[in-house]
Amino acid sequence: MRLRPDNLVLVMLACLLASCGPAADPQERAGSVCVEVPNGQYFQFVDGRLVTTSSVQISEQERPPETARRIGATLAGMGYPWVSLEWDGQTVTVSGMALDENSRSDAFIATKSAFEADPVAGPLVQRVINNMDIRETEDAIAIRLTEELVEEDGLTWLRVKIDGKVATLEGTARTAQEKELGYGIGRSTVLSDLDASLIANIVVDAIRVADNGDPIGQALLDLSKDASVSDCQSAFNQVMDGREVEFEPRESVVRKASSRLLDAVTGVALICDAHAIEIAGHTGPAEFNVDALDLSQRRASSVRDYLMAYGVSPDALTARGYGNIGPIQPGVDANLIFPNTAFVVSARDS
Repeated sequence: MRLRPDNLVLVMLACLLASCGPAADPQERAGSVCVEVPNGQYFQFVDGRLVTTSSVQISEQERPPETARRIGATLAGMGYPWVSLEWDGQTVTVSGMALDENSRSDAFIATKSAFEADPVAGPLVQRVINNMDIRETEDAIAIRLTEELVEEDGLTWLRVKIDGKVATLEGTARTAQEKELGYGIGRSTVLSDLDASLIANIVVDAIRVADNGDPIGQALLDLSKDASVSDCQSAFNQVMDGREVEFEPRESVVRKASSRLLDAVTGVALICDAHAIEIAGHTGPAEFNVDALDLSQRRASSVRDYLMAYGVSPDALTARGYGNIGPIQPGVDANLIFPNTAFVVSARDS
């Protein structure tokens, strides 16, 4: 990759962050909140706080829809905002889309307990019906969307891959025009799908054109959720190989032409944000009559903000401007200038 002296350089430093603790799989009890409640006591969430009935005045003449809304608010505060309740004064019907079977079971138990312990509904409830569904898995959603692209749009060569917060469009188009058409339809299909949009934050272009080189998002196709520092470094390098992020002259505004490139960088960062990521900005001789240190900092911050806007953990990101300290030149070992460098991204004015 050739670096120009007037480039902005982004450096991703990959240092492992400490884990949160020895907890089990975080999805095992996704959305749950553990609260110890004494036997015989009724609690309710009010204004974000858990309070007892001694602090909450509940009318015994409360109508069933009002009771359902009140208990629904309590369940939302406990970590189940997706639960929907219907209560006719005798039967409770619980609906909603659970993340997995554990969440479905936990939400049902929490709902049943909340109604039975409620001072208004408790003496009346006779039955609690579980009508909750389990949200489709990432693979199931990807298969369904791929089939939709084939059956409804005739895009037999286009496939959808969903990995956590990243949806990737892959396949081989015959021409650049066919690729653009497929990318536009595929991206709209993913973002307009309720289940997919609840999971994926960004859609990355990994569509190849026949007889051309690797697409921007090629690295995302083999990058796993437990990617190592080395895996992340390789992916960042592959995304940026021969490509540059363009800014408006002497400004920190990223040009629209670079949006897909930054989307691919963001996709890698979303998968790799268990590691520390430093975005380092540099200016060169072409940036005359400007405050080089300020410009490089604003550009680094602009890229950081782009990544954060699509869900990359702020705790994983730092942005630092290095002014007109020259970027790494071709043939120079990056680690001699930036120790522990994970990857180098070049950007330029044009």
